[in-house]
Amino acid sequence: MHPLVPGSSGSGNALACPHSGDACAALAPLFASLAPSLDGAAAAWVQGLAPCVGCRVTFEAGRRSLRRLRLGQRERELLIAASATEGGEPLTVTAPGMSRSESAARRRAALSLSKAGLAAACAKGRNRRAAISLTELGHYVMAAYGRYIVTGKPIRWTRPARGAALPGREPAELRDEALARTEAALRSTLDDLKKVLLAAIGGRYKNDPAGLEEASRQLERKATLLKSVLEPTGAAKMADPGYKSHKPAA
Repeated sequence: MHPLVPGSSGSGNALACPHSGDACAALAPLFASLAPSLDGAAAAWVQGLAPCVGCRVTFEAGRRSLRRLRLGQRERELLIAASATEGGEPLTVTAPGMSRSESAARRRAALSLSKAGLAAACAKGRNRRAAISLTELGHYVMAAYGRYIVTGKPIRWTRPARGAALPGREPAELRDEALARTEAALRSTLDDLKKVLLAAIGGRYKNDPAGLEEASRQLERKATLLKSVLEPTGAAKMADPGYKSHKPAA
């Protein structure tokens, strides 16, 4: 192992899923041999590469948390309106002429939906008015529990509609996504290191040698860690007969 790569014995908590506690099936094939500990920046780098946004385990955790969720009238109105927008266009939360109290109430409702993971905040129009779009979990909630939301009845979170499929993929199916994130992180890190070196050549760190050392050291450590993961992966691909068979002939 390269001396700049932080490592330890054991599986490393940085690879643990925040929802299940088990080793992430998308990250473990890449980083298990390095086994970074939870201490230090390396753990944060690795955790940031986890493709949680498309993972079924994340959505299952989101569904479990719905049992504690209470939707008021305005939250329901926003969910219904957002699910009915054409082409998935963001729903504007406020409108010209709306009273201040109504505008504030709708903004609070939109914030509640965002905190629950059902909507994502964005801006829309020339005036950049507050708007929301339903997340995948939000679309699932409307498909699984829309009959309660539309009629205003108490939502029975333990009784989703039949046929309403929870979004997300199995963690093991996201290994390629984790690899792509790792490759992108390496390119970004090398770009950042190049910027630091150019700034040093330009004299920006002339009076701050400690800042230059810290910035370059952190970026070098990160690049070394990512490169040490990607090089064996690339070698394994080249050794795979199936991989070679898809390459164009010379």
